[in-house]
Amino acid sequence: MAATSRPSPFARLALACGLLLGAASWSVAARSPGSQETDRSGERAALLTGAGAGPSELLLDLSDDSDEAERARISRLIDDAIAPLPWPDGSLGTELSAAARLYRVHVPGSELSDLVRALEGAAAVESLEREHVVRLPDDASFVDVTPSDGGEPAPGDADAPGGPDAEVQRGTFRPNDPYYRHQWHLDQIQMPQAWLRARGRGSVVAVIDTGVLYRDHARGRQAPDLAGTRFAPGWDFVDGDATPDDEHGHGTHVAGTVAQSTHNALGVAGVAPEATIMPLRVLDARGSGRSGDIAAAIRWAADHGAHIINMSLGGGLPSRATESAIRYAHGKGVLVVAAAGNTGRGRVEYPAAHDHVLAVGAVRADGTRAFYSSYGAALDLMAPGGDLRVDQNGDGMPDGVVQNTMLRGDPMRHDYLGFQGTSMAAPHVAGVAALLRAQGLRDPDALERRLLSSAREAGPRSDFGAGIVQADAALEGQAASHAWGGAAAGGLALLSLLGSGRRRQSLAVHPAAASVGAFGLGGGLAGLLAWWPASAAAGAYCGPQALLQLGDVGALLGYTALLPLLAYALLGSVKRLSPLLSMAAFAMGGQLLLEALAPTVRPALLPWMLTGPWLLLQAGVTVWLGWAAAQRSC
Repeated sequence: MAATSRPSPFARLALACGLLLGAASWSVAARSPGSQETDRSGERAALLTGAGAGPSELLLDLSDDSDEAERARISRLIDDAIAPLPWPDGSLGTELSAAARLYRVHVPGSELSDLVRALEGAAAVESLEREHVVRLPDDASFVDVTPSDGGEPAPGDADAPGGPDAEVQRGTFRPNDPYYRHQWHLDQIQMPQAWLRARGRGSVVAVIDTGVLYRDHARGRQAPDLAGTRFAPGWDFVDGDATPDDEHGHGTHVAGTVAQSTHNALGVAGVAPEATIMPLRVLDARGSGRSGDIAAAIRWAADHGAHIINMSLGGGLPSRATESAIRYAHGKGVLVVAAAGNTGRGRVEYPAAHDHVLAVGAVRADGTRAFYSSYGAALDLMAPGGDLRVDQNGDGMPDGVVQNTMLRGDPMRHDYLGFQGTSMAAPHVAGVAALLRAQGLRDPDALERRLLSSAREAGPRSDFGAGIVQADAALEGQAASHAWGGAAAGGLALLSLLGSGRRRQSLAVHPAAASVGAFGLGGGLAGLLAWWPASAAAGAYCGPQALLQLGDVGALLGYTALLPLLAYALLGSVKRLSPLLSMAAFAMGGQLLLEALAPTVRPALLPWMLTGPWLLLQAGVTVWLGWAAAQRSC
């Protein structure tokens, strides 16, 4: 019988990949965090409200791509607007962020109206707003968990949770830190189970706060229980230098919840003890700062390698400059977490209420919403915040969130203090996000989805968001869904491509058997590791995620067809191995396809706009290699 002319499998595959490539490119472009149309209705009225003879400080945010000529033109407009009062030639005010083109403009109140009018039509001006003061919520109430004599219990005594050599027992890990017994909040979010899966190595969490006691210096000492914590270089936006030392205590406490040195027979534990803290100081010794510094810090963190940002601060007013910085950070793959506020009212405070921010409220030890926690439609998630009025866990201490920080007003003295507030809740979520990122979940939207979907439901959505963050459930769900989802995609791809070939008796590989093989090969080992916490904690990964542990280069190579190409080049001529190569290629191709359609990773060395098309292209090449290997097995 004459052979019927049909398109080759490769041609059909190329056509399908081309269509998917176009769809993905459109999807990625639609989600791009690029420039947005600026709505300035009412902005002028807001700027002029309360204007008088006194000076005003404005935030002037220019487009990132504004060139020197445009900036010079804006400077001349400012000069003309405030004349005859002097304005420095070529100045745009105090530069808060060179990369963001963000400036603080000190304007005489009498000239404010003229300045607003002059800049109204300037295309390079993204926003012009009054700078407002940001303060920490009142956290004067705290409890000291140390004994009255100031000493610590000896590791291994009756009060300590197992001594310096505490081991895994009954599927949990309880660290030997002597005051861990007061950290009910870590048990509430499943940390004894989650620590068996991940510790956060490789994740960088920027703590935008009062700074951190991360070093010894002339006016302060490092918090003792941060001695084993990793730190990345930070910045002090209050004093304008590279030493973001805490003079308040709040930021050190927050940093401890994220990554306190853990299982060191000293003090307390942290959620992601192997994560790296990037200290960024925007609040002074009184816990007060300015919105422009917060916007600049967000941008600085995104440009200097932060993966997660924690902001345990806020207020009642939105900021266009802060919103723009958050949008920029999100576009660079950064997850932003912020405290919902301590007003006890049904409205989430800013910056938590901005888009692309995970707003975190606070619960007590019994899982009910804390009396002070803000709530409402913008609330996303809950985490332990404490309630110092009660002792619900029966440990003899009020239920605060306990960490090591300075005694108020004295950076030379430290203790283990229990605070309460949504400020304490947010870093629990940031820490869990650091654990997830260490397991390969790098897209901020995917991180947010995983945190929300794995939360424990606690009550109405408006009061509790998605529920209380659950670290172990999030880690288990991430590992299992990616492994088995990728394997299923591999099996389906193999079934569809080999089915027609089997009917024409052009292949010796039975599609059903090959599909089961691809499913098992792609998902069996990964699924086993997802359910075997000790292996996952040791860094055991299967498929493209394994190379994520090698850093940015590994992340890029792990999501290419390079490994299947090498395997095919070295082993493709061995006919007996061709079925195995085919199944492996289809399984990995399925994982790459799944990643392209439901992204969890943004390779740092690849432009964000190209991630989807890149993954689809690599999936196509990998599946084609599987097809070629299957043909060799005939």
